[in-house]
Formats: sequence, structure tokens, C-alpha cells
Amino acid sequence: MRVGLPGHEDPEPGEGAGGHEDAANQQGDEPTTAVKLVELNHDVGDEKRKPRVHVRLTLSILIEELVMVESFHYQRYMCAEDRGREKREEIWGLFADSKSLSSSNVKFYYSSSFYSAMPVSDAIEAVKRISSDLVVLPGSEEYDEITKSYFSELERELKPACFLIPSSVSQIADIVKAIKPFAGRSTVAICGSGQQATPGVANVRHGLTIHLRNLRGIKINAEKKIVSVAAGEQMGKVYETVMAAGLGIVGNRHSSGGIGGDAVQAGLSYFSYARGFVCDNVVNYEIVLASGEIVNANAETNRDLWIALKGGGNNFGIVTRFDLSVFEQGQLWGGKIFYFQTSFSGQIQSLVDYLHNQNDVDVHICVSLGYAAALGDIVCMNDIFCLNPEKPKVLEPFADIQPQIDQMKTLRVDTLKSFTDEAFAGTLANRVVKMCTTVKADTEILEHAVETYHASFEKLKGVKNLLFSITFEPVPVSLIEQSISRGGNSLGLKVSDGPLVVVLLYTSWDSPSDDEKVYEVNKEALETIDSEAQSKKVSAGYRYLNYTFTHQDPISSYGPESKAHLQAVSAKYDPEGFFQTAGVGPFKLWK
Repeated sequence: MRVGLPGHEDPEPGEGAGGHEDAANQQGDEPTTAVKLVELNHDVGDEKRKPRVHVRLTLSILIEELVMVESFHYQRYMCAEDRGREKREEIWGLFADSKSLSSSNVKFYYSSSFYSAMPVSDAIEAVKRISSDLVVLPGSEEYDEITKSYFSELERELKPACFLIPSSVSQIADIVKAIKPFAGRSTVAICGSGQQATPGVANVRHGLTIHLRNLRGIKINAEKKIVSVAAGEQMGKVYETVMAAGLGIVGNRHSSGGIGGDAVQAGLSYFSYARGFVCDNVVNYEIVLASGEIVNANAETNRDLWIALKGGGNNFGIVTRFDLSVFEQGQLWGGKIFYFQTSFSGQIQSLVDYLHNQNDVDVHICVSLGYAAALGDIVCMNDIFCLNPEKPKVLEPFADIQPQIDQMKTLRVDTLKSFTDEAFAGTLANRVVKMCTTVKADTEILEHAVETYHASFEKLKGVKNLLFSITFEPVPVSLIEQSISRGGNSLGLKVSDGPLVVVLLYTSWDSPSDDEKVYEVNKEALETIDSEAQSKKVSAGYRYLNYTFTHQDPISSYGPESKAHLQAVSAKYDPEGFFQTAGVGPFKLWK
């Protein structure tokens, strides 16, 4: 019996797939990558079975693959080998819980990301047959320009075999149909503006990145009170357009960001307490499915897909247009104030008091504490806003705190565009990691989180050009109520869950040599906070997808009912699992 990818015949040794050494180069790997063909033997009762498995060993990557053949589990651990280095050990383990093995009704589940059925070069040639203008190859100025546009170096260093740059929805549909026969496991990435920090969500090493930067267009429908935003637009231009019409929109909080990441993951906005998450304000998604079909998803048409897209991430297709609600909106009051650590405990108490006695939803509050190498010290910051052009009473405890650093204060009456321009001004665009957890709005657990932050900071001292902060982002009951009233989403939040606080750890640094240290310190910090929250019975299952890292599982955090719905929608609209297998990203539905 032959074991291989569904829908593809496994070649005999020396045929198909380009033979031995050549297969690696066809995949676009470094020339030092070795390729081997491996055969696994297993005795079942009196009969010897020989499932033949062909694998690529990728340079310096440890791969774990789980293949399930009926009730048999073949667990394969493979280490790469470099030419010129001593061959590393290959460990093969086999676990069986049945005495029979049938050659019929064989099912395959692949959990690794190393297998590519055919060379990426074939997919590139297929797209070139549509138009060579769609393909941007390494070595070109445009390739370098697109690469530099990513927010984090962790995404910039994932150099794809090419960028595909469609400028119309029909071109996206054509690209999907062209590359589908050639796309291997985790070889296709989708990028809107590339401003999310999580590595591997919008770019892919040696694969195909479909970049939507040329998909432009913003159109207001005043009668229906919606604005249609093409997936390649940045929010700064969207804000300028709606403001000119005296309108507002629930979008992200930095003008350089796109709409896609927030509108299919959740998305916090200055308007969220009054109007829900960003995704709650999408009244229609235009999306290209894995079949190449272009469909709309809204409350009346493909409603199940509409709900799934509101929090389900990039698991269902390529969203090409977002139709969002707009509303009358003038200038806002708000900005940032900076103050000292001795006052932070009082700000935590003020935040918790507000969340448990919420009497004004037209505001937005974030409180942060962090170290920046440029400042050489830990300082605190409040990011506060009111949807009206004056300071409300509820924000006085956050705005009037003393002492504060007056020369850094930015409180003012201004436009939405101006505030979102300020949000990331001067941020270092180097290596960035965001990780988060969620807790109940409780003073003691937030104080514990600050203590954990300080302990973690001690471990990160010496990391070059470090920026390390902890931020408390409220999810008030009013936000959850708005999510429900606007048709619901996939996040699984109930009014009884709130009020909640998302605890964000943000780290920025320079050197790849510090990567593992940064990752582990952050992971340990979250584990410490979660353990304490559970012991105090103030833990919350929900994880905010925009701030999760690759080891986390936000989809499961939505709860079993929501996850089952997402899986059912994926099976309905993508029955071959193209976006689950070929699509990159750590937040898949069967993780």
C-alpha cells in the first residue's frame, strides 16, 4: 500500500518529484539542503506491510509529521542534515492500536508543513500564463519594496519564491485556480498590508505570497450607510475618505494598517465599547473561495460563512472587499499621557472600577507599562479617547493623574486620522512579538501580571535595543452586547463572561540571537499569569487572535461550539481543504 498526499500519486524512487538532490532546488531551498527517500516497514500480525513514504528533509528544521491510516498512527520525527556536517540521527517511532490494516478507505492527516507536492516554480509559471505582470521575483526593486513594507522583521525575513500582485478580484480568482494544482503544504500566504506582528501569518519562506496591495478602492454608499473597502487599502486613506463626508468607521487604531487582519480576526477600535469589534461592523464580505468562485457573505446570503469570517481568520478564502457600517462622527478628544510607576497601581484600580460600573460607552481606555532602551527606564502610559470633542468625567482619573510627564502628553481635540497617525509614530520596525492572555477584570490578577512583567524584564536585560511592555486592553460588557446585537461572531464571548481584560506582552528587539530567549520569557510570563488567574478563579478562556503568537490556539479558545461551526463552514466552502493545507498561518481550524 502506498501512503502519500490525497489526490497525488507518490512517485517511485528516482521518478516524479525531480529525483533526489534536484528536488530541493526545485523547491527553492538553499543549495545545502539534502533530500532523501525513506521507506517505513511495519509488521501487522503475520503479514508484513510496507507503506512507502517519500519525504523531503529541509535544512536545519526538525519536522514532526503525524499520518493516520485508519487506526494506525505513524509518528515520524525527522532531522535535517547539512552537506559537510555529520549526518544527524533519524528517529522513527510507530504506535498501533489495532490488529488490522485495510488498503481501502485510507485517511490522511498531515500536521507538518514541509511537504510540497510539486515545485513552486510550476505554480509561478501557471500564474505567468495569466499575466507575467502578476509575478514579482526576488532581485527586483518591487520585491524588495514589498518585503520592506512588513511591520516586523520576523515577517520580512520570510522571503517567498515570489509575490503575486493581483489588481482585481477576477485576477485573484484566476490565481487561485492556477496555483491550486501545484500548491503543497503551507506554501501560499495572503497579505493585505502586512502589519500584524505574528510571523508566518502573511508571508511564507520559499512559497507564494499573494499580496493584495494593488487591490484598491473606497466607496461610500450614503443611502445604505456603508463604505466598501478593497482589501489592499490602508486605514489612513479610509479614515480620510469617511471623515470628508462627516462620517466615522470602526477600524483599527493605526493608519498604516490594513482592514483585513482586524476584520476577520476581531479587531479593537476606539469605537469598540459603543459598537463592538471591527469584525462586528462588517455587513458584507466579498470573498474568493478555493474553487475560484467569487461570493458574498452577509446576514442574508451565506450567513454561516459571514459569521465564520467574523473571527475565524484566513481559513475560508481570500476576502477581497469589506463593506462596513458608517455613522455620523465629528472630532474626538483624547491622546496619550505618560507618568511614573508609583501611580500605576491606582490606574489599575480605576480601570477595574470603570469596567464594573460602566456608565459611559463613548470612550476607550488602554493602560500600559513598559521599558524602552531609548528612554533607559520603565514608564507608564494611558491611551484614552472620547468619541465627543471634550474630556468626559469618566476619563478624569486617567487624564488628570499626577505627576505626569507634561512634555510627552498629547491630549487634544483632533480628527480620527490624526489620532491613528500618532498611534505607532516612531515605533522601531525590527523584530516584534506579541503574546496575550485574557483574565476577568480583577485588581489582584492585574497587579500580579505587573509583578510577572517585572520578573520577566529582569530576564531580558541585556537584549539589545529592547522595548518590552505590558498593556491592559478592556473588553467591557457593552462591547460583547454590541457583538451580539450586530448579528454575532465566531469569538464565543457571552455577556456573562465580561468584563474582561486582554493582557498583552509586546517585545521588540534587534538580534536574531535573542529570539529564543524572548520567546521563552514571554511564554513563561503568560503561563505564570494564567496559573495565578486559575487559582483565583478569574481566568478567561478567550484569546484575542490579533495578539496571539504561533504556539497559542485562539480558535479553540472560542469554545467547542464555535470551533465546530468554523470547521463545518470550512468543509462546506472549501471541501478539499485548500486553505487548511496550502494556506500558511499558525491558527488553523484543526490545530
